Formats: sequence, structure tokens, C-alpha cells
Amino acid sequence: MSSLSNARAQLDAWEAKKPENYTSKYKDKIDGVMGQLDGMKDFSYDPTRDAAYEQYKNSYTRQAKLANENAQANASAISGGCGSSYGTQAGQSAYQNAMAGLSNVTNSLYSQALNQYTQKKSDLQNQLSGYQQAEAQDYEKYQTNYQNWENQRNYYQSAYNQAASESQAKKSRGSGLLNTILSVGASILMGLL
Repeated sequence: MSSLSNARAQLDAWEAKKPENYTSKYKDKIDGVMGQLDGMKDFSYDPTRDAAYEQYKNSYTRQAKLANENAQANASAISGGCGSSYGTQAGQSAYQNAMAGLSNVTNSLYSQALNQYTQKKSDLQNQLSGYQQAEAQDYEKYQTNYQNWENQRNYYQSAYNQAASESQAKKSRGSGLLNTILSVGASILMGLL
């Protein structure tokens, strides 16, 4: 095999090893997490949509009614069984005191919901960051491998070009020598005639 054919075979063999175009292993995961983040609405808390709040509300309302009834009954017992404005006020005060606990529970439930929202958003952001870092590492590795392939291809291309140039020069020298021989031979023949 000539050096030109050998150089061409090496170049062709190397070009056949060209890495395929980069394909992300993380694109779908990144898009999915970004979609979840984009889909997160701003935080809001509606206690009427919270089952735990409804349970607390029912319990505190029952307790407040009982406290109201007990306070009015106690006031009535003190006044000799007669209803009085004092009894009504005592009952309302007991009711309001019992219901104040519901306000504290509501604040606690709000804080829990906010913490859950914040944690979920933070978890998604961390997950996205992890996928993006893995993507960047994969792409950097691909770029390095592609650059190495391209450098080696350039080496084989250069070797092929050198062999082609040498082959052309050899043909030119051979063709020039043949032309010189033919020219000398023609001159000798002309001189003989």
C-alpha cells in the first residue's frame, strides 16, 4: 500500500470515529423541574381550605360554647338563678378567650404551610442545580472528547496532505524526467535525419 493510500485509509478510519452530536441526558429532568418551579404559585394560605384548621375550628368552637354556657351558668348561680348582663358578659368573655386559641393555631398552621412551601421550592431549586451541574460536566466531557478527536483528525489530515503533496511531486519529477528523455531523444533523432 502506498503512503498516500495508507494516509487516506487512516484519515477515513478516524473520521468514521467522529463523536455523535451531543445529546443531553438531563434535558427532560431539567425541563420537568423548571416546569414545577414555574408552576408554583406565590405562597398563599387559606385556612378554610385546610382540613386541620377545620378540625381545630370545630374543637375550639365547641369549647368556646361550653365555656360561654358554663360562665353564664356560674354567673346565674351566683345571682340566685336570675339572668343578668354580668352573666352574658362573662359568657362572651369566656367564649372569646377560648376562640383566641384558634387564632394562635391559625398562625401556627400558616407558619407550617409557609415552611412546607419554602422547603418544596428549595428542594426543587437544589434538584435543578444538581441536574444543571451534571449537565455541565457531561457537556464539558463531550467537548474535551470532541476536541481530542478533532486534533487527531487534523493530524491525519496533515499526514494525508503531506503524502498527497509528495506523491504529486514524485509524479511531476517522473513526468519531467520522461519529458526530458523524450525531448533529448527527439533532438537526437532530428540530428540523425
